Amino acid sequence: MFAVSPTLTLIIKRTLPLTVGLFAIMLVQLVDSVFIGMLGLNQLAVHSITLPFQAAFIGIQVGIGVAATSIISKACGYRDKLKSQTVATLAAAGGTLFITLLGVVLWLLQEPILATFIASDVSSAKQLALAAIFNRYWPVWLLSAISVAALYLVSCVYRANEDTKTTGQMFLLASIINLILDPLLIFGFNMGIVGAALASTLSYGICTLYMLNKARGKQWFAAINLSSPSSSTDQLAIQNSPYFYYGKELIRTTVPTILNQSLPSLSAFICMLLIAQIGTEEIAFWSLLSRLESFLLVFTLALTMAIPPIIGRYLGEGKLNEIVEVLTVTAKFLLVFHLAVALIAAISSPYIIPLISADKMMQNWFSIALWIIPFSYAPLGLCMLVVSAFNALGEARRALFVSMVRLLVLYVPAIWLGTSTDSIIQTIIAACIANTLAGAYAWFKLKQCTALYFTRSQLA
Repeated sequence: MFAVSPTLTLIIKRTLPLTVGLFAIMLVQLVDSVFIGMLGLNQLAVHSITLPFQAAFIGIQVGIGVAATSIISKACGYRDKLKSQTVATLAAAGGTLFITLLGVVLWLLQEPILATFIASDVSSAKQLALAAIFNRYWPVWLLSAISVAALYLVSCVYRANEDTKTTGQMFLLASIINLILDPLLIFGFNMGIVGAALASTLSYGICTLYMLNKARGKQWFAAINLSSPSSSTDQLAIQNSPYFYYGKELIRTTVPTILNQSLPSLSAFICMLLIAQIGTEEIAFWSLLSRLESFLLVFTLALTMAIPPIIGRYLGEGKLNEIVEVLTVTAKFLLVFHLAVALIAAISSPYIIPLISADKMMQNWFSIALWIIPFSYAPLGLCMLVVSAFNALGEARRALFVSMVRLLVLYVPAIWLGTSTDSIIQTIIAACIANTLAGAYAWFKLKQCTALYFTRSQLA
């Protein structure tokens, strides 16, 4: 059934390049951590300080990107070239500028930031050693975060214009360049941890410049007028300009999407605090399980990046039946795909587990976990799909509400119940139930929303 479906063929064609690119980025991030770990514990500790800030940067850039993709794809469906070009420019240039300003603020606050993450019982000598590493690493790492954001925001414009192939290729190319430069700069030029950040800055920056240059001939961006208003007439013209009008729409859509993207980081932090109450081994196990989860969900993540532009364009063209078909086919495929992956993971667990950890207790936990939690990734993936669909339909608040229910009403309380038993296995079972309920709830809300769209269309 799936093989002959043109809709499924389109979905897979749009998703596969992104999957390869995202998987490559995740592998490089893993290799990055290994290289930094080889430099020493102090370097690894300094690198760990950047993780919450990395999550914040990602939340902001993804929030801007999701909002921009939704607006641009719908504008393309409406054949509104001015709107699509204006929003593309605002998202790529304005979004990068905003993140750059945030980076400057964080650079100015580097001393209090370091002081916040250093425990009071750390010796003066170690504090000085950490400060020396951090002060060299922090500015370059902020540059790398800005370059990552720039590449992502430009790639959103490509995806909104139905070009996921170039995005996937650039993600892959950035990963390859990063992988080549990492050992060369870290060890070859003896730059240490700074070399890792510089490698990321150069690799993502090069790919961003390439994508911007390639987009010049496609007319996806609008020209920016940098002249300042000299009279009240000029100021009125600015208020009536497409940048001002569409900028307000972009901001209105971006705020809930940024909040939406920040919820997973918040819930992960709360869950880690809850699991810490059980024990240190359980924290280590949960961290490894979370990393494994990110690899198993990489296809779903790519799917949530590929589907919104399709939905947005159909929405702009008024093709509501096609939207329902895309969502139905994607949901069925997602469920079958994740159930197959879960079954493979469970059956091959005796071969996978030794690669994850050599600790006997960890291996025992994983031998049980891999027969439970991966099967809940099917409904979890469905929930992720629904959230991205709501964003594509211009229902950012509905998307935020579904995410809040999944994480704050179902998942975090489930982890709390599981950890209250002092059993990591009970916690895994609770998480599995929460994921399943979240998927069912999300699909119910999506059916409600699509029915409402059909009613509005018929009345119109």
